[in-house]
Amino acid sequence: MSRRILVIKSSSMGDVIHALPAAHDIRQAFPDCTLDWVVEESFADVPALSGAIDHRIITAFRRWRKSPLSRRTREEFSELRRQLRAGSYDCVIDIQGLLRTGLVARLSGAESWGYSRDTIREPLASRFYTHTLAVPESLGPVRRYRTMAARVLGYEIDPDAPRYGLRVKAVPPAGVTGPYAALAVNTSRAEKLWPQQRWIEVASELARDGLQSVLFWGSETERRRVEEIASAVDGAVVMPRSSLSALAQAIAGARCLAGVDTGLTHLGAALGVPSVGIIVGTSAALFSLVSEKACATVGDKGIVPGTIEVLSALQAVMHAHVEEA
Repeated sequence: MSRRILVIKSSSMGDVIHALPAAHDIRQAFPDCTLDWVVEESFADVPALSGAIDHRIITAFRRWRKSPLSRRTREEFSELRRQLRAGSYDCVIDIQGLLRTGLVARLSGAESWGYSRDTIREPLASRFYTHTLAVPESLGPVRRYRTMAARVLGYEIDPDAPRYGLRVKAVPPAGVTGPYAALAVNTSRAEKLWPQQRWIEVASELARDGLQSVLFWGSETERRRVEEIASAVDGAVVMPRSSLSALAQAIAGARCLAGVDTGLTHLGAALGVPSVGIIVGTSAALFSLVSEKACATVGDKGIVPGTIEVLSALQAVMHAHVEEA
């Protein structure tokens, strides 16, 4: 009988992307298993990009906590519990480590694994699991998630060779007439933003090299920012607000991607696009790009890279991809 495995990694976008190599590892180790994934509704399209995952169980804790006693919340929570129990899982692995994800593990009624109290983000969550393992955050997210799953299920991994296994068709955005670069300039945290003028300088230099720039947005504040950048650069295109699937298709067709520490930047790296991550307000040791192909990360917390550094990194990763091909 094939194993029935449930992985819990529900948010945020970049973190769910970083967890997908663990799904690929599990599928390689157990080709006939049923592999399901718990994900928050805002990020439900992310595990759908993976060829290793069979079914998604979608939660809405971010919405439920706004009206915890409403009829809709109670009905949806009841349906979550029903789906978890109906899965009859042999093994549940919570690679997130929050109280809400620990609760999901407990609701499954199955044997479950999570991080130990001294290596988990929210220590009380460790009480929800049948078993705990010490897997420190210092490993970095991709390696940590892969290590956790491998230790629970008893297989070996090559820690330096993650595989995402994404299935995305490249589709250029409307208004793009030739080769293009994807620029992920927006992020939900202001301290992670790179100066707007430097984006204009990068996009202008890419235009001189024959690459249109495509920019993305998800809120009105973000739309205004990308429109200001695009208005200063010949040929730059602002993509309409789109689903994650559409964004993934647009990024997959790009010659290169540059972006701040945000989900779309990590998605570009996961898709194997020549990518450069620009770190400003987070730790480069923990949040550098991880890809199956050449990529680069510049900057660090409190260290703001310059335009020339970013352009040089883009040229290097694009050159490396040509050599790999």
